[in-house]
Amino acid sequence: MSEASLQDDPTVGKNTERLNELAFAFKQSQALAAALEVDLFTAISSGAGTIEEVAQACDIPAETADRLLIICKAMGLVREHEGRNVNMDDVERFLARGKPGFFGDYLRFTIGAEYDEWSGFSNNLKNISAAPPPSKLYEGDLNDPALAREFTKAGYNSSIPLAHRLAKRFDFSRFKRWLDFAGGSGCYAIAACERHDGIKVIVKDHPNVVPVTREFIVQHKLEDRITAEPGDFLNQADYPNDCDLISFITPLHWYLRDDVLRALGYAYDALPPGGTVLIVGYMLDDERAGPIDPALYHLYAVQDGHYTGHVPSGPEYCTYLTDVGFEDAQYDWLLPNRLGRIEATKPKG
Repeated sequence: MSEASLQDDPTVGKNTERLNELAFAFKQSQALAAALEVDLFTAISSGAGTIEEVAQACDIPAETADRLLIICKAMGLVREHEGRNVNMDDVERFLARGKPGFFGDYLRFTIGAEYDEWSGFSNNLKNISAAPPPSKLYEGDLNDPALAREFTKAGYNSSIPLAHRLAKRFDFSRFKRWLDFAGGSGCYAIAACERHDGIKVIVKDHPNVVPVTREFIVQHKLEDRITAEPGDFLNQADYPNDCDLISFITPLHWYLRDDVLRALGYAYDALPPGGTVLIVGYMLDDERAGPIDPALYHLYAVQDGHYTGHVPSGPEYCTYLTDVGFEDAQYDWLLPNRLGRIEATKPKG
């Protein structure tokens, strides 16, 4: 290795702390999951400030509460102020039940679901077949009505703030009728309708998801503008021809290039001239060297002897869209270092 490359390496001369943190990060996620399970942060938000108060509110022994508080302080989740435990600002906003941005249930659900899935992951790295995978990783969950309900409710809690961010940055008022595939809880449609007059939305998803979607639509009193029905974006018959906007919000990374091109081709055929396709998805950076969260999804899609999905970069997404006939493809970050927003238009002439 050259002297110049050594000088450019930020880890030269460092100890093993960084590598240890990477190796044992799972311990912190499990400690966080434990705190969420007993609603520790909600208890603190509601006024439980001492060990004894936390123990009573969380229904755990005082010794356990003390140990849980110590690790939460070590992880920067909780601190002491004037002799009482208080949540750090982001914890108070997002992990205390009842707050508008609460997504603790999503984290609790996801940590539990993914912990076992990642265990022994290295066993997936050899003997990969080029054949298409038999199913998608999440399909088993959606086939169970109870799990589909839990998954969809957790998705609403985690995504509604991001849905409002998209609704502020993307002008939905340009469109009359929007088809949102894999729309889950309907949170993106809900946020768009609450911020933009006129547009009507069809949300399509798995049959076990749709009843939960309809409940959220009723909760927001948007039954006259949003409908929910079963639909599969790999089935051309599920594309109506009266929508001028078609979206795919976070499902495409579960699929390989051929399936993504097929879905985008169906969208192209269904849209009128001048119609728009919108993708929100996990996205690698232009150099395909990160960011870490999309890169983890990209790696995780090596499962059971198959490549089960692919996380594109922004330029890759644009190439997909151009390949099926769209023009003016462009991308940027909707959620920096995680989710990209990609859009393109069907030519008018």
